[in-house]
Amino acid sequence: MLYESARNEMRVFYRALDQLRPCIEAGHTPVPGSLVERTLSVRQGIYEEMDAFWAEHPDTPPVLLKSRIHRLMAERFMPQIFPSSPFFFEMGILDPDSWGLAPAPASHWMWDRVNEGILKEHPLIADMYRHFDKLFDFQDIGLCGIHASFDVDHHTLGYTTLFSLGVNGLLEKLSEKLSSLRKGSEAHDFCTAAMESLNALLLAAKRFSEKAEELLRDVRDEKQKLFLSMIARTAKKIPACPPETFYEGLCMLLFTREATAALENIGISQLGHMDRLLGPLYEADLAAGRITEEEARELLGLWMLHTDIKFHLDDNAWPETSTCIQLGGCDREGKAVYNPVTRMVIEEHHRTGCVNPKLNCRYCKTSPDEYLEVIGAAVLAGHNNFVLINDDIVISGLVRSGVNLLDARMYVSGGCQETMIEGFGHTEGAGLYVSLPRLLDLSLRYDRGTEFLKPIENAASFEDFYGQFIATVTRFFRVMIDQRNISQQVLKESIPAPLFSSTQHGCIQNARDYTKGGAKYNFSTVALVGLGTTADSLYVLKKLVFEEKRLTLSEFNAVLAKNWEGYEDLRQTAIALPKYGHGEKEPDALAQRFLSDIAKHIFSLKNERGGRHIPSLFVYYYYSYFADALRATPDGRRDHDLASPGCAPSQLQPLTDVTAPLRTMANMNFTVTGGGSAVLDLKLPLSGGMTPKHFAAFVRACEASRCPTLQPNFLSQKELLDAKAHPEQHKDLMVRISGLSAYFVALTDKVQDEIIARYSVNA
Repeated sequence: MLYESARNEMRVFYRALDQLRPCIEAGHTPVPGSLVERTLSVRQGIYEEMDAFWAEHPDTPPVLLKSRIHRLMAERFMPQIFPSSPFFFEMGILDPDSWGLAPAPASHWMWDRVNEGILKEHPLIADMYRHFDKLFDFQDIGLCGIHASFDVDHHTLGYTTLFSLGVNGLLEKLSEKLSSLRKGSEAHDFCTAAMESLNALLLAAKRFSEKAEELLRDVRDEKQKLFLSMIARTAKKIPACPPETFYEGLCMLLFTREATAALENIGISQLGHMDRLLGPLYEADLAAGRITEEEARELLGLWMLHTDIKFHLDDNAWPETSTCIQLGGCDREGKAVYNPVTRMVIEEHHRTGCVNPKLNCRYCKTSPDEYLEVIGAAVLAGHNNFVLINDDIVISGLVRSGVNLLDARMYVSGGCQETMIEGFGHTEGAGLYVSLPRLLDLSLRYDRGTEFLKPIENAASFEDFYGQFIATVTRFFRVMIDQRNISQQVLKESIPAPLFSSTQHGCIQNARDYTKGGAKYNFSTVALVGLGTTADSLYVLKKLVFEEKRLTLSEFNAVLAKNWEGYEDLRQTAIALPKYGHGEKEPDALAQRFLSDIAKHIFSLKNERGGRHIPSLFVYYYYSYFADALRATPDGRRDHDLASPGCAPSQLQPLTDVTAPLRTMANMNFTVTGGGSAVLDLKLPLSGGMTPKHFAAFVRACEASRCPTLQPNFLSQKELLDAKAHPEQHKDLMVRISGLSAYFVALTDKVQDEIIARYSVNA
């Protein structure tokens, strides 16, 4: 009954707020007197005040403009409290289906005004925008998915710092730093802005406390009275001070995430390493008699409730919420993290039927089997919501990238599985996706609009061909990243984030915003799409053209130009050759060589903040997006068929069993990606009576095989086909796809068919 009351309160509010984005983006007129009209009035008032201030003070540094907006937003927003929930978080200034990136909040003034001014002042950047649109649009040429400015999404707050110091502790550090800086200097401006932004955060919390006290005057329900009293009391303490109870810890995580996303207008994708942060608080509460397990479970269920409602999960055809929680793995000292909070989060997520927040589960060699069995019980019951991340691979990769071991152990994954070092800076997890098969395609033959890439016309041997191809790939990366760096140097002036930056190690010490390289680590990520397809294609060329000499390179290109029509025997020969992902050493070795070669080059490229680039095999759904432009490839793919996803094999050869990809994982060394994600999507067999213990043993086998990241699904093709034919009978069927989970029946026919095709073997 309690959950249903909270759901209904949230549904009413978020349905009313749904019109916020159409009113801003499409110019729709809000209903007079409605929530949206009131919200837009607040936004418009701040825009007008900022326009007037900027006109009078045109030389004001962007970081001080941003903090001024934060103060105005904190003063004027309308706190929304749901009486059937004990949490305060909803400022009502973001459209519901956003985790910070939408144009709705008043802080978007920075992009609307400052960015517009930058483009007028630097027409070269506007030309680059057009250049990107013309040459690299994935729906047209299918080569890149690119952010012209660096990724303002996929962030994590420094929750560990907030749990240790609270906002008051950060303000003390800033005050001390400020006293040593010259007034008017860039460093002084940053510290001044960070203090104003942190005080805005405290003001926002204070206004939630006042709103709760106001609501208490009229409420009659005893449970609602209790919850409103909890909010009124706790919002005076959190986030100013470190949390001292389990409930206060939950409030710290949720309020700081939601408020920072709204105030900064950047994507805060991670809600925190919950069991590491909350476990000690829960156990202290339990020992002192302040809480029972039943009460803790109730709190967790209500804490996780709102995201699915905000994003219309029941009928959302692509429910990307970018909202994750982290569990398990190890702590900063290397000790395994598993405690009652771990179990309760997983079990309550399953029991309440949540699809979000996404459950990103780290594990390490010393993680107890019980932890993996709890996950297994949920997965085997159809809760296809988990990603399992191998600490050994990610941490070793981060250390390889130059991250201190103790810091590397603090990593979380957010958005989907993009690696972030919690509280140590932004890793730009998904700013640039590159189609490797398309680069090979364009190295073999011309295509419209790609004259800047010249095909390889002659090669005396496979080594000669491979060397020329690697030269093409590395040249492309260098040109792309050089151009991005030029635009980023200028455009970052429109996206300072003093509030977010104050929680990141290095920013206060260096007195610099994270956008200026103030954080301890400043990575950028290049996501590599289609590793398996590219490796398989190279292997076919090696065998059929250069070793067996069945046809020349130009003759092979002619076959591909005809999309294999009239050459089915040759196509079947290509398909029958050993393939990456099936445990075959020769194609796997070629894939490893190719990955290592391009990773080495990517590592050598600096970003505009002075940090290094790292490669990633997290590809989201770009293996499908890129397919529209991807022509036939030597591995046997036809025009526009999908490329291979993540670090998984292509679908050209059926997998005989789930151990085949694990043999390939054992043949590979994914630490060469430097901590970037490498994701294996895998269907678990329904036959054979798998139990939670079997599941735990399978994860251990993945660990032994050095599988970096596993996304399991426990489904059958028969069930999926029936769900497509009879959706009304399968409304709760959940599937895991490309870093998110969704209700299968809500997906588009195209996505449903792609998922069904994955389960064509051993279904």
